[in-house]
Amino acid sequence: MSKSLGIGIAGAGFIGKVQANALREIDGAEVVAIADPREDAGQALATATGARWYPSYTEMLEHPELDVVVLTTPSGLHAEQAVLAAQAGKHIITEKPMSTTPHGIQLMTEAAERANVELAVIFQNRFSRDVIKVKRGIEAGMLGRPVMGSAAVHWHRTAEYYEANDGWRGTWTLDGGGALMNQSVHTIDLLQWLMGGVSAVSANAATLIHEIETEDTATASVVFRSGALGTIAGTTSASTDAPVRVEIVGTGGRAMLERGVLVAWEGDSPLTDDILLPFDHDYIQGWEPGEPFGAAHKRQLAVILDALRSGDTPPVPPREARKAVDIVLAVYESAQTGKHVAID
Repeated sequence: MSKSLGIGIAGAGFIGKVQANALREIDGAEVVAIADPREDAGQALATATGARWYPSYTEMLEHPELDVVVLTTPSGLHAEQAVLAAQAGKHIITEKPMSTTPHGIQLMTEAAERANVELAVIFQNRFSRDVIKVKRGIEAGMLGRPVMGSAAVHWHRTAEYYEANDGWRGTWTLDGGGALMNQSVHTIDLLQWLMGGVSAVSANAATLIHEIETEDTATASVVFRSGALGTIAGTTSASTDAPVRVEIVGTGGRAMLERGVLVAWEGDSPLTDDILLPFDHDYIQGWEPGEPFGAAHKRQLAVILDALRSGDTPPVPPREARKAVDIVLAVYESAQTGKHVAID
């Protein structure tokens, strides 16, 4: 078996547990440390993983067997924590969004480059068989010329959700935004990835239901780099959670994904596994419709760790991961100024 990598997880909340459970099922990955200032949560996850609990993140970075740090902390902490990890010579895997500001993205990217360590961002929804098949189908021209793309995240979040864990969600400082930056960023990433990037947005955002600093509802009209048009709609004010939806319309057909599963395909030929590239199979091994949350994390983490062992660049590096953040920040700027905002 390949060299085992010692992994430390910063944050023992819900997503920290998801990451820990996924890592426990990956050969060559050993969770050796958990950092969380809350003793009950930190010690519980450390006990479950056979790791050592640290009340301090900087103390965890001194663990002698630590190779990789996984950041599952509030988004506003990612940049500072990534810089510290890089300075300690540790590879970094961070949950989305990688940072909530362009300055934070720059700091953590430059720190990783200076230290010659890798920085990878979790966008596990890319690691779906149907998502990748649609991507390859678009690239092959099976939908003709894409002319429109839309993303919709219509979810329900309670007041208790925003109040939990010291109330960091829905704040500008630690969440970096609301329904878009936290809940919709995965789907925004899929839309821009499938359509080839966004060049401009015009948007509206509002806080309609919740007592939070940031938006709980936002819509945007987008211009893709190809010249195609599209829409983004995200809310946490719906009465229930609807399936996350991405739809691509082309001159030769259309594709619709719900929860990462292809529910409609109208192309010039059937969309089969033959469209997949050889390395795609590493990304989708074991995928099945309706899989439990965390299964896709396991797939992406396994590919990232394999890349770290072999000296390759892991999937979704900073230059790719920042695209979704840039779109969300452009939406916020447009909603505040009422102007059409271009994205570099």
